[in-house]
Amino acid sequence: MAHTLETLEPGTPVYVGEVRVGDVRAVYTEGNSRQAELVVVHWDDRNEDVAVPATEVGSLDEAGVRLIAPEITTYATLSTFDPVRFPTVHPLT
Repeated sequence: MAHTLETLEPGTPVYVGEVRVGDVRAVYTEGNSRQAELVVVHWDDRNEDVAVPATEVGSLDEAGVRLIAPEITTYATLSTFDPVRFPTVHPLT
């Protein structure tokens, strides 16, 4: 299990409270930084990849990634992730 955002593996489950909402697709950074800026999550209910700001990650545990907000509706307005719309970020490898 990853202990930092920068070491998250694709497929890691993502939770809001106790509800699994999707899985990690990739972690993105900006410029030459090695610090995570975005976590791309395949959001199951929307059936699309969304951009979750790294600041929304509350914790990482044995189950996966836990987002800060306790209600799923908090994340209803997350942007669909399209690399063209985020030209300054690149996958953290």
